[in-house]
Amino acid sequence: MQQQELITTDRFITHVSTVPATAGQTVGLFVRERALDSTLAQPAPPVVVMVHGGFATSVVAYDLAYKDYSFMAALAHAGFDVFALSHTGYAPSPQPLMDDPCNVDSEFQPELIPHVLSVPTPPRYPHKLVSSRSEWDELATVVEFIRQLRGVERLSFVGWSTGTPRAGGFAAMHPELVDKLVMFGPSPYFPNEQPPAQIPEAGSPLILQTREFLLHRRWQDHVHCEGQLEDPMICEEVWKALMAVDPVGATWGSDGRGIMRAPNRMNFGWRENLARIQAPTLMLLGEFDNYAKRLEAWRGLKHDHRMFIKVPCASHFMQFERARHLLYRSTAAWLSTGDFSGHARGEFHADAAGELKAASA
Repeated sequence: MQQQELITTDRFITHVSTVPATAGQTVGLFVRERALDSTLAQPAPPVVVMVHGGFATSVVAYDLAYKDYSFMAALAHAGFDVFALSHTGYAPSPQPLMDDPCNVDSEFQPELIPHVLSVPTPPRYPHKLVSSRSEWDELATVVEFIRQLRGVERLSFVGWSTGTPRAGGFAAMHPELVDKLVMFGPSPYFPNEQPPAQIPEAGSPLILQTREFLLHRRWQDHVHCEGQLEDPMICEEVWKALMAVDPVGATWGSDGRGIMRAPNRMNFGWRENLARIQAPTLMLLGEFDNYAKRLEAWRGLKHDHRMFIKVPCASHFMQFERARHLLYRSTAAWLSTGDFSGHARGEFHADAAGELKAASA
């Protein structure tokens, strides 16, 4: 049977910004939607919103246009109406103050010398750019848009990395709007639970990540199993996609060959929000993903309907590794039924085939 084609729709959703640098201004938040025609024909289709992490914007994190590496496409083919938001600071959404290299945090300015900057330079806007609060506000706008668009009362979230406190925080604040949660590669606790005494906090708007740091120190240095990367080209494909979506960042770097750009954030509230989440929650964590530190997020969940899967031979980038097959299957099952492989609660270790066994076994 021939697989149905997906319908892809890109939108800029109107939002009144609460980012301090653009507070009160009307901006357009980029949201991509992917779904089957048959899904959209339903009066109230099952909706999932995918929330990206700290550096990779949503169209790369979740919809990589390479072979079968699109998480969005996998969920859409499973019958979900799938949306992915790019927050302020992440292309194609607005990136205020981020095209000025002087606004790069001093820690990262050496990565721009001599091609972009000749010498270190103080920021023209001496503050961090976005906050947990401004990102929850953006999620609120997008969620309300989707609810009106699709006629749904509740929807589900998928979050990766820093996307877990974004999605999880929203779920804690709006339990009546959230059906289920899936979190993978969860963020450790933030240093501060409370917002800064003064917002915006002193600092610089922009932080960077080099190709070497991303592809090697953060990713390939955590590849320890044969076959963990099914395709040897995947790392380069991810980097190419990151540069394609941010044409300014693609010309930066000490040699002009490109660098990842992200907003400097004021993060807070993760520990308290984890304890307040009421939605059934599936959490997955790769064994090579700073495991002990990130596991604290699982320990912080208090809702009884929760399930944890330790994923073997997986790093922080499991959606681009062999483990993506388990990630896709378990996410689709959890969002549909609130269980996976006959389990709805507890801690489990997956084997190479994706079969689960109790952590205590």
